[in-house]
Amino acid sequence: MGAAINQVLETFSVDQLRDLAFAMSSRGVATPKAAMGRDALLELLATKSGDSQLALYAHRIEAVTPYKHLYLYSLANPGNDFRSLKGKIEAAYPNLVGGFREVDPKPGELEPQACIADDTQTRIYLKLVHQVEVSGWVLVNPKQKEFKQFRKRHPVVVTLRAPDGLITISFPGFSSGPGLQRDDRLQYSKIADTGVEFLQQKLGIECLQFQAKQAIDLLLQEEPDEVFDFKRVVRPLKGGRFAFDAGEESKVTTALTDFFRTEGKITVDEKQIRDLLRRSAASDIVLLWRKSDIVTRFALMAHGAEILFIWRTAGASSSLVDSILGKLLHYSKISAQPKVQAVRQEILSTPIGRVVQPAVVAQTHRMPIIQVVEILNAAVARGNFVPLFRVNTDALLSEF
Repeated sequence: MGAAINQVLETFSVDQLRDLAFAMSSRGVATPKAAMGRDALLELLATKSGDSQLALYAHRIEAVTPYKHLYLYSLANPGNDFRSLKGKIEAAYPNLVGGFREVDPKPGELEPQACIADDTQTRIYLKLVHQVEVSGWVLVNPKQKEFKQFRKRHPVVVTLRAPDGLITISFPGFSSGPGLQRDDRLQYSKIADTGVEFLQQKLGIECLQFQAKQAIDLLLQEEPDEVFDFKRVVRPLKGGRFAFDAGEESKVTTALTDFFRTEGKITVDEKQIRDLLRRSAASDIVLLWRKSDIVTRFALMAHGAEILFIWRTAGASSSLVDSILGKLLHYSKISAQPKVQAVRQEILSTPIGRVVQPAVVAQTHRMPIIQVVEILNAAVARGNFVPLFRVNTDALLSEF
């Protein structure tokens, strides 16, 4: 295989290599067996080293792979739809959309290498390349080692989610490898900052901070059976910080309530603790998602929100990432509109057996009926309400 594609494949996981082999099956590569390891898969792909499609498929797989480090931002201009975002990339980098280019960025810089414009999801994957300098003793033959300095490439993927007004910057995390060390101690947050600068300066796409904490607190309140926080670092207004870790068997609110009652003989309930945590700033919130069995750590920093995905039995999954981001976006929209939140609370407190009519709620509170329907649809999905329908006629219907 060529040196350029070798650089890409040496960073691939076994799953990525297997996906690439399946993609190349249409080009004559034998279907990979489930038990195949890394070396066997590389040998299988080497049979198509001269095929230009191999590099194209590899860059595409690297662009759409779900990575564990993800920084979340909002699009500053809601008018940036799928077509306009795609046009900005095409104007700055002709022929990049749908293709790839060979790049050799300097350490600390990001260079665009591949781009996928997904018309179905109206989403754009822009893969950038970041290089770090590493050094260490490398085995050159069975009896000799040499101290070498070289660069290792790492993908950084910017995903423009136009319909949601979101931008994510994700990467797998950088490891130097056994016996090697990084010569530049660049923080992950700095890479995300560089990605934001790239979008603004090269493409004219401005990013804003995504207000994650309010969305998380509202999510925890509304879906306690789906997700709970078992660890949280709180930053009081007067300074300092408090770290609460309840373990995965309990929620922070439950653990604190039990602590005050058993250790301090102080009577508080979970709602009081939850309200206190909601009013307090936080730097870290760790969530356990029950059904999907994954853990996410939210680092709420000055420059933006970082999500660390800890994949477990489910494994890395793009659909899980989309599901979690969808919930954050949903509750972020609600928390940003106090009136909608108040109406929502009123609807959810409706006594069992009473019928709620969207048109009546909309008229009473002078708000668009579509917002009321959105609130009720979410409540129906959680099992709080059951939809009922009536025939739109004033005629007397026999036996109806």
